[in-house]
Amino acid sequence: MYKFIITIDCLPGTRGKILERAPEAQAATRAEEGCIQYDFFACTDKPDRLVFVETWVDQAAHDFHMEQQHTKDFIAYHEQFNEKLVFETINVASGE
Repeated sequence: MYKFIITIDCLPGTRGKILERAPEAQAATRAEEGCIQYDFFACTDKPDRLVFVETWVDQAAHDFHMEQQHTKDFIAYHEQFNEKLVFETINVASGE
């Protein structure tokens, strides 16, 4: 499984612009083979922060996703409103 979190600190006042397009990107992404989860969240502590959580069957499925036109279009759209973007791959903690 390939899972990650993307945190976007939006330029002040632009979070809504990204959220206007996010449901369309979400629907197209969830329809892709290999997508297990694609969700976005508004941070309650920081009004200009969005958090995207994605889970894919493997990295190849995510690589395919990154080549799709709807993905390229959504990234190009929201990049203009990004103050900072952090991409973190995550795994289930094993306690070790």
